[in-house]
Amino acid sequence: MKNMKKIFLLSLLILFSCGKKSELKSKFPWSEYSLEEALALNGDKIIFLDFYNDTWGGCIKLEAETLNDNKIIEFSNKYLIPIKIDAWDNKKGTEIFDQYNGVYIPLLIFLDGKGKEIERVVGYKNVEDFLNILNNVLNNTDTFMSLFEKYKQGDKNSNLIDKLSSKSEMKNNDSLSIELYSIILSNELDYDSSITERANFYFAKLALKDGDINKMNDFIVSYKGSSRIGDAYNQLAYYYKSNKDTLLEVNILKKMVNEFPDSPSLLNRYAWRMTEVNKELNDALEKINIGLLLTEKIESSYPALLDTKAEVLWKMDLFDEAIEIINQAIEIDGDSQYYKDQKQKFKESKSKIKVNSI
Repeated sequence: MKNMKKIFLLSLLILFSCGKKSELKSKFPWSEYSLEEALALNGDKIIFLDFYNDTWGGCIKLEAETLNDNKIIEFSNKYLIPIKIDAWDNKKGTEIFDQYNGVYIPLLIFLDGKGKEIERVVGYKNVEDFLNILNNVLNNTDTFMSLFEKYKQGDKNSNLIDKLSSKSEMKNNDSLSIELYSIILSNELDYDSSITERANFYFAKLALKDGDINKMNDFIVSYKGSSRIGDAYNQLAYYYKSNKDTLLEVNILKKMVNEFPDSPSLLNRYAWRMTEVNKELNDALEKINIGLLLTEKIESSYPALLDTKAEVLWKMDLFDEAIEIINQAIEIDGDSQYYKDQKQKFKESKSKIKVNSI
């Protein structure tokens, strides 16, 4: 399960980049309350939920850098009940994450004292951006809650529809998103092309859920050069994977890396998946080597790319090389039990080969 999360999230690193891993320690004043206890207070403070995992770079950076800022700590002490929830490795935390339709981390959700959602934010935010978000939440300005209230009262101006549609999609509220994006596409002249592109991509993803690949393929053809094309290829790849059509999945991943030869995250996605299906391993090794060349060693994603290279080498029965590469990942991130487990796996495979050859 951890491997699947690693692959999925790394493939979307292009959207939610972690940047460089910080060595700073957080002094952020997390509450001892559980979510249930905070809601039972029925108070005036805003409940701040940070869905995280301590192995994911974006979460590490958010806490060590953004939440370490004195202005944010002061704001929290005055206005927030901040609760940290492990979205991956804690059963109760995963249940709450699913309850709020969480997909990506870090996921930051703000609730009023009665538990009604005011706003949510996905991904790393720097200090300046996060302070703006906090002030908007405090004043209920440009939040999902405030925009939705205006919409219900009949406000249909294009600026509101634009903002609300994006926030609704982030909440995975399909019924509202369909309604809002339909308004956008019915009045295309009132909206910037980037907004209609987002609407078309949303409907392409929705169609894919129902087994219709045509809209996603049409999107790829119509929006060449779009920042969403990598995600579009990933969406198709996961669709083929879920339908156990490995041939088409591999073909679409090859198209993806051919179109984005300079994207370390997509090269990594391709190479790791080839190890899972045990296909195109020489090409996978070539692609992950390119990904490593394109990535600075100080970037938080670098050891994960090393891990992928080690996995490819292991699949090719090049055990000594695999151990050498995973050792490099361990040197960078010595706290990762996952990398240590990988090394043990490689060593055991090497031992088995020796035994069998005797």
